[in-house]
Amino acid sequence: MRRTALLALAVLLPLGGFAGERGLFVAVGYGGRRISSPDGVTWENDQRWSDLAADDENVLFNIAYGAGCFVAVGGGAKLGRIVTTTDGRDWRELPPLKGRVGTIVFARDRFIAAHDGELLSSPDGLTFTPGEKLDWRGSIHARRSACGDTEAGFRTVIIGDIDLFSEKRRVSWRGVTSDATRWEHRALETPPGADIAYGSGHFVVVGPGGLVESSHDGETWQRHATGGTEPFSRIVWTGSRFLVSGGQAAWSSPDALSWKAEPARIPCSLAWAREGQLAIGLSWGGNLHTSTDFIAWKKQPLPAGPSLQAVATKTP
Repeated sequence: MRRTALLALAVLLPLGGFAGERGLFVAVGYGGRRISSPDGVTWENDQRWSDLAADDENVLFNIAYGAGCFVAVGGGAKLGRIVTTTDGRDWRELPPLKGRVGTIVFARDRFIAAHDGELLSSPDGLTFTPGEKLDWRGSIHARRSACGDTEAGFRTVIIGDIDLFSEKRRVSWRGVTSDATRWEHRALETPPGADIAYGSGHFVVVGPGGLVESSHDGETWQRHATGGTEPFSRIVWTGSRFLVSGGQAAWSSPDALSWKAEPARIPCSLAWAREGQLAIGLSWGGNLHTSTDFIAWKKQPLPAGPSLQAVATKTP
């Protein structure tokens, strides 16, 4: 059985673009909002399905770039969406799925997405093949994902939560896959994670209560103390360090093991960053912020619209 997908979130290049190649940033969010930029500062091609910032079938949550295109995913319980673009202006939507497609990454040679608890893979961002599905009893939600070359091989780690109807409670989960055909590892009732990133040979999950955990394989996790209970919401790998936003202070680490508080907090949710070049953050109300030093942040002028949720990068 085959399925097709569309990409809709964000493409991003360093300021000035790469040699011989025009830079392109794309961001997506609530209402199916899609907007692009050649430099991450000046934005254009603002499109959306709805002006409402609602948790419904129109929202786009995540984006990835690979195989010459960008793929964004989202939707709701009744309608899962996959959209794709190569230029941030012209969009194509793939046939809808039943149930939200919560997250997507490009893992070396294929897109890997999570459709509720079911894995999806695609070599081109157009035709998706379903893989193994989590067999837990409840409503399964995939939230965020990251991929990287670990000691155990190239892996994708997906984090999410599940509503256990029989117990009337929601718990978190984490899963690991190498190729989106099967789950190599799965764990239920894990510490609640809000975001995940990969860098320096480690996956890092952050979440409420000052949660920072690292893993070299996505299976065994080590907790790191931050000395507080801050609600960490986002983490990015800048190319030389991890950077965490969401608390009264930003936290950073070059290796996922030793962590320190930065001198200034980040007043937005980090979406993308490259050390010494540009950082992009998002905030409720459709705001987009940029910084070149991670200290001074500027809110960029955008047309009024629903809040954005993610940004992705095109690399040469």
